Amino acid sequence: MHEMHILGDLVSDLKRLAAENRAERVTKVSLAMGEFTEINEEILRHYFKEHGKGTVLENAELCIEKSPTRELRLLSFDCE
Repeated sequence: MHEMHILGDLVSDLKRLAAENRAERVTKVSLAMGEFTEINEEILRHYFKEHGKGTVLENAELCIEKSPTRELRLLSFDCE
């Protein structure tokens, strides 16, 4: 399940970016996910929720835009 490796990197990057921006919490994360990434959206959402617990990502809304390409890309994140 390569979702875990990819999402692990994403979660780490989001935590780092939140710290750099002195954010207390991330409220929303928007991703573009291509239909050819072979990533299971349900697993991705579960992993994001579980690995966000106790961090600035806890309870952040995860929005996924479908894309016709092979990508998983961070589009934006909102924080407080």
